[in-house]
Amino acid sequence: MPEESTRRSFLAAAGTGVAAALAGCGGNAPDQTATESPTDEPMAGSDDTDTDTEEEGTPQSGGTLQMMATGAIQTLDPINAKGSGAGYNQYNQQLMMFPDGEYPPEPALATDYELSDDGLTYTFTLREDATFHNGDDVTAQDVVYSFRRLAESDNSRNKDDIVGETMTIDHEKDASLASPEDEETLEDVVPESLAVEAVDDYTFEMTLRSAFSWSLFQISGGTFAILPEGSVGDIEGYDGEYSYNEFFSTSGDGPTFAGAGAFEVDSWSKGDAITLSAFDDYYGTQPSIDEIVFTVVPDGNTRLNRFENGNADILEGMPTASFTPGNVNIEEQDGAKQVGTYDLGGQTVNYGQIPALTTEYLVFNTLEVPLPVRQAFAYALNQHEVAENVYKGTATPAYHIVPPAAYPTFEEGVTPSETYTRHAEDGYQSNLEGAADGYPYGYAETDLESAKQVMEDAGYSSDEPFEITATTISGNSGYQRVFTRLQSKLRQAHIEMDITEAQFGTIISQAISGEMEVFALGDGMEYPGPENFLRFLFGGNPSTQFTRWGAEGSYFDEELRQTTIDAWEQNYAPSDSTPEEEAEAFQTVEEGNWLSVQELPIVNPASQRFWHQDVDVEMYGVMENQTFTDLTLSR
Repeated sequence: MPEESTRRSFLAAAGTGVAAALAGCGGNAPDQTATESPTDEPMAGSDDTDTDTEEEGTPQSGGTLQMMATGAIQTLDPINAKGSGAGYNQYNQQLMMFPDGEYPPEPALATDYELSDDGLTYTFTLREDATFHNGDDVTAQDVVYSFRRLAESDNSRNKDDIVGETMTIDHEKDASLASPEDEETLEDVVPESLAVEAVDDYTFEMTLRSAFSWSLFQISGGTFAILPEGSVGDIEGYDGEYSYNEFFSTSGDGPTFAGAGAFEVDSWSKGDAITLSAFDDYYGTQPSIDEIVFTVVPDGNTRLNRFENGNADILEGMPTASFTPGNVNIEEQDGAKQVGTYDLGGQTVNYGQIPALTTEYLVFNTLEVPLPVRQAFAYALNQHEVAENVYKGTATPAYHIVPPAAYPTFEEGVTPSETYTRHAEDGYQSNLEGAADGYPYGYAETDLESAKQVMEDAGYSSDEPFEITATTISGNSGYQRVFTRLQSKLRQAHIEMDITEAQFGTIISQAISGEMEVFALGDGMEYPGPENFLRFLFGGNPSTQFTRWGAEGSYFDEELRQTTIDAWEQNYAPSDSTPEEEAEAFQTVEEGNWLSVQELPIVNPASQRFWHQDVDVEMYGVMENQTFTDLTLSR
């Protein structure tokens, strides 16, 4: 039941989330300030008395959709956004998209594509009727510019999505561009060397360094949104029509932002709200509603109150403490997706639920937190108990970073979920010593004796405990309750933990700069492949990872790190690796995370949506991305 999470390359819309480590931070860091939450008094006109033109319950053209964002909206820049992307599905557009959150992706700004026989070169044919919000036609030159910004701009916090460990567009590297302390870096791309080309105005070509089967999924993510060529001058060859903060933020006359989505940015106050209006020249289905207002409401209980009072039309996720499973009435099931109603304090609202490609976990800064402390956390955490009592059955216990549906499988006839469970329970197909019997810290149990012992072996005691501060997302009752449950248990293992809160965008910024010791995060997959998450855990580039595992001065085991690096580089990275070799590499990295406790998995949640009876909207699919072109209101 995630209230906030990342898709690492981009937060997946307002008020919800997603998930799996992010690369370095660029310049022009967005403002982290949030304002006081809005009032929870019912909206004027929400009593359904205004029916002089339309019969009650009849879908109408027009109207304003009231949505909620979980934190201050930091920036409109898709390559910079980390936890601040309220409404990005509505105002941005990519070459490909996930229709209503379903996969595989379908053409959006592209009409079709061709793939070369060697699996390296993708040639996209673009639509000729797409325009940006500023009136300019969308062309292949705009795509080249947008992809180059993602790879080359100092403002990009998502370079790993385009020149990282998975989908890597070919490019030249210059070691002089890297930071002196970095053996490997994402900052050494030679300007204008990225293998992207505008063959003509409506033909775009990109060439990968090695074949990658999830490429179309990757470029369907929000970080690959297409912007007008030359909008800002943060890459070589462009002076920029506008200054960076004028185009992407609220400086001067800003934002002067222009995307290619179904809605355009109308007005924006960072700490309060952003208003999007229907774009009349959108190439696709014209929105039925006039506008969408995303109001910033950081606190989960306040979001629930606003929804109950009719001040919000859709609630993406409910605080775990407030959810009552018995109030759900499922009426339809489409695969794993369930739709029905929910009894919300006497009023019936619509309800949708779908297992998310998401893992919620604790992230440790290994520069600050020694291994015995991390192990003690793992011994103290009972994932089954958390799933049942904190998430009330809307999540399953997590023992790996990759969710069950995407877990690597080895044998024909053994499903990913079965492999996931058997490996956690008894070490099925294990590769590393220490993982032969399964999850090393107790499957479905709390082991405080072992937690205490590992701390005492490291020299800690009741007189000399280890002190640590845990950071949780403001208003996220699930994470708060997980830390609170751990707090008393860890005290018995000589760990004194303080708990503090911060806004989601602030947590992401502090994680990138390494300012926290341990924090909770939910991470959703950009594509259902294990490498989507595991590229951040094998130890290859520690300076760009939240955990810093393997960085100079961090608490890590060099032999274990080299083992996971070798597994990745020898069994996954080679272009001729077999599915079996890749599965072995992925499981080795998972086991390496078990032994190093960089990230401690908690649960795999379900995504939930609640919406009022006068809102007609589809429940999204597993990728969660959705544009509200088909949504109608009847009030």
